[in-house]
Amino acid sequence: MEKKNTLLQWLLPLLMLSGFYIIVVHLKRTETLPLLLTYSCLFVILGFWLKKYSNLTLIFIFGLIARGLFLGYTPELSQDFYRFIWDGNIQLLGINPYLYTPNHLIEILGFPNADLLLKEMGSLSTENFSNYPPLSQYLYQIMGSLNRSDLMPAIVSLRIFYFVAEIFLFFSGIALLKKVNLNPEHLGWYFLNPLVIIEGIGNLHGEAFMLCFTLVAFLYLIRKKIILGGLFMALAIAIKLLPLLIFPFFFRYLGFKKFLVFCLSIVTFSALLWGPFIEADMITNYQNTIGLWFNRFEFNGSIYNIVRSIGYEIEGYNIIRKLGKITPYITIALVLVFTLLRSNRELKAIFTSMLFLLSCYFFMATTVHPWYIINLIFLGILTGYAYPLVWSLTVFWSYSAYGPEGFQEQLGWQVPAYLLMYGCFLWELISGPLGKHLQKTDFFSIESSPVSTR
Repeated sequence: MEKKNTLLQWLLPLLMLSGFYIIVVHLKRTETLPLLLTYSCLFVILGFWLKKYSNLTLIFIFGLIARGLFLGYTPELSQDFYRFIWDGNIQLLGINPYLYTPNHLIEILGFPNADLLLKEMGSLSTENFSNYPPLSQYLYQIMGSLNRSDLMPAIVSLRIFYFVAEIFLFFSGIALLKKVNLNPEHLGWYFLNPLVIIEGIGNLHGEAFMLCFTLVAFLYLIRKKIILGGLFMALAIAIKLLPLLIFPFFFRYLGFKKFLVFCLSIVTFSALLWGPFIEADMITNYQNTIGLWFNRFEFNGSIYNIVRSIGYEIEGYNIIRKLGKITPYITIALVLVFTLLRSNRELKAIFTSMLFLLSCYFFMATTVHPWYIINLIFLGILTGYAYPLVWSLTVFWSYSAYGPEGFQEQLGWQVPAYLLMYGCFLWELISGPLGKHLQKTDFFSIESSPVSTR
């Protein structure tokens, strides 16, 4: 029996690495069935291994190897990296990426691969101003400086930054799990999560990079080192804007005076990061670009798709622009509700508020790309809720929209994906978190749901 356990302890991770290798070498975005089946099998193997045979050292080793497989990978599932390199190149020419769209510049600029970048980034990108915050833009400058005849050096440069950040995230995550009295091995559901690896290191999305700074900010706030907490929260916001929705939840935990210092430090460090890009037109352009996520872009929405169908029946047209005008106000209202009406005096209460606020945000969103759900995974681990892990499986099924016939969302994949996730979410609201069933021992110390009467 011991030999069998030892064999499976190594065989299952090797099977996972084989699955990642198949995605890297063989699978295209249009190969829907092989891609989604391979990805789903990775999840099944990961779950079985974490429950039976894992340990923290092996989680770290295999997590690094899995990421290493993507080192020379040209992102196949997302074209965003073409825009990253474009933004970096125009910055090297002294052009603010928030002031001009690629379509405005292509006729007057010349730099390596400019036509290729414009063609491959897609029309949604070429027609709009950059939406990536300043710390991301500084990284893109490095990519631009390495853009020559071959794009690979530029791609690898960003991947190295993300790789190093994920190592820091691993150890920061261990420290944070210990602060809330959880087994550090729970980190396996993040560090070996196929969504995190494929969309982060593989497709070069910055969610994991942002999360690294966010976790460090949490650790400093726990230690009541407020200014350093504000610094790292400002760095996180300067990669992705999403932490703007969650930092208010430390209001009760810190108290008014310390929270005020926290906010002032965020503002001060953010001013330093954003300052080089600030111009009058930049602010207007950036607001308009962010607004596109509320009133124009549509992909893999859940509640929105239902409302849109009702709108077609009642009004006879897509009501996204009307919805887009009120969605930001609903989001702000939810932030205030979770900040002021929940106690948020204990860490687990804060993390639960963050999880539910961000979940509501993505429930309402008109666009939910797979990498967005990376933001929920670690919060699910910290709070005991399994539905973020289920969502990190099913959200990948949205790639079924990119078939050989062209782009078309597939209800045959989308409906089961959301039924599974919402089913798990509602079950946990009623009966309590299910995360403890996903590990060798009691996965979490939380036993009851915030709306449970038990």
